Amino acid sequence: MHYKFSLKDQMILIVIMALKAKEVKVLLGFLFILCIGNSQEVSLPSDPTYNAGVVEFVPAKMGSSKEMVVDNLKRIKAIIESEATKDLDILVFPEYVLNNMDMKTYIPDPNDGIIPCEVTNYDWFLSELSCAARSRQLYLVVNMLEKEFCLPYAHQRKCHPSGFNTFNSNVVLDRQGRVISRYRKSHLFRYEWYSTDVLEKPQLATFTTDFGVTFGHFICFDMLYYEPAEQLVKEKNITDIIYPTHWFSELPFLTAVQNQEGWAFANDVNLLAADASYPSQQNTGSGIYAGRLGRLSAAIFQEPTTKLLTAKVPKFEYRSSYQMPTAIEPIFMPQLVTPRFTKMDLQRDYNVDIFTTKLLEENFTIVNEQLCHRSFCCDFQIERQKIGDSPSHQAYRFRLAAYSGTETTFQRVSTSNQSLCAVIACTGSELYTCGYIFPESVAVGNKYYFSKLQISGNFIKTKRSLIMPNTLNANIMPLKPNVDFNWEEVESSQTKRITLNLLRSQIDLLTFSIWSNYYMTVDNTHNLDPIVHVKPPSALTSSAVTCFNIKSLQAIFSINLIILLKIFN
Repeated sequence: MHYKFSLKDQMILIVIMALKAKEVKVLLGFLFILCIGNSQEVSLPSDPTYNAGVVEFVPAKMGSSKEMVVDNLKRIKAIIESEATKDLDILVFPEYVLNNMDMKTYIPDPNDGIIPCEVTNYDWFLSELSCAARSRQLYLVVNMLEKEFCLPYAHQRKCHPSGFNTFNSNVVLDRQGRVISRYRKSHLFRYEWYSTDVLEKPQLATFTTDFGVTFGHFICFDMLYYEPAEQLVKEKNITDIIYPTHWFSELPFLTAVQNQEGWAFANDVNLLAADASYPSQQNTGSGIYAGRLGRLSAAIFQEPTTKLLTAKVPKFEYRSSYQMPTAIEPIFMPQLVTPRFTKMDLQRDYNVDIFTTKLLEENFTIVNEQLCHRSFCCDFQIERQKIGDSPSHQAYRFRLAAYSGTETTFQRVSTSNQSLCAVIACTGSELYTCGYIFPESVAVGNKYYFSKLQISGNFIKTKRSLIMPNTLNANIMPLKPNVDFNWEEVESSQTKRITLNLLRSQIDLLTFSIWSNYYMTVDNTHNLDPIVHVKPPSALTSSAVTCFNIKSLQAIFSINLIILLKIFN
């Protein structure tokens, strides 16, 4: 680490003191006091780690559009300017927690090197955040709804009929408050498709910092697609990813921290993930992850919670020598009743209903099974130990599951190609009870615990794929890699033999699986109305004439707009 000074007057003061000092000791004393009193730690390119923060944030829900933005901005700035961020190099906020459709802002092109704190052509909240980043001398990543005047470029790319495009965008500000990167979300979620635009080709947004790390960034639902998320890692060799999200958690495979940690582990990249916090609406779960080393800090909540998570993140080139912070793991104790999350709302993955599954006996203790879906087979070795009976407590039932195919979707939004081997918890004996948890009103008991659990399968080897450990306990948190489980890969010419093996006994498992995404390329219409091409009048049947007139109208509009702007300025 080194100490950074922000005022030239400090150096002038040193010179004055040096001239007046009669002894070297006096000068050294002044220097020491000055360094300690006016410094903050920033990471150097030569440092093995950098200091990162992600914020789980509760967005305002009450008031007018402007009042909600004012409230959000006030609380965001309070975090940025708090003592807790003093030594951070980079700070990340979630998706959709700042502005709204009524309060969109223009965002400067990163190539222009604009500092909104100095150039006030943008909404005040962007200018305020630029000033806050400069004041605290940190890199700041904030998600916001962006408006773009697109009519002058309508002949080159997609432009909304209003003449303005709306994007869900990440904005990256450097230590001087300068906009150095912007990313526009590529894969929208549900009703976003009705109000938000996308570029014809997903962006590969990256930026390089003064502490020697190049980051890539994308947003929320993008994580489930090859472009741009996987493309940044596999084609651009980006090792550090920033991920603002407003994730809707789904059982049994796609809750927030579960998905984040699995994705970071599979790609062996650092991931800074910041989520919005409304557990009753399925939104919560943020974390900082160091690839296959596991999580550095992560949290999920039952109540709306604003919380800053921080960690020293190992740079990729220092991973081999990096020692994870020592954590004291609790000694396993078989318990009939353990804490569990019940207040968080969760979606159900309806793909489960088409898996090949086998219900295990209620009191099973040993399982050695192979289960196949078509030609794709999974091997299971399971042992459980009994804790005790309790007629007053309900207990989860368990099913083995195998699947490989393209009949699935991601949360009923986009077609997917998945392969998986899994043990999943169910609230009853019927398949439709899988992917749910018992409500708070039901007393749940752990009548058995898992002492051994191993799953293996042969997964097709291809560039456009992600194969990851996918686990979950009753607190809606994944098991810890290298502590609770290990992961083995044995490659052949066409497949990978994956083995997921439990290392420590577990009481309250909901999911234990190998889950893979083979990245479909199918375009879904998302219930959008088709664009109807109306036949032009007979006098304008020539395509050349039609094209000429459209371009002429665009040119005339642009010229008139320029004239009006000059008049009013």
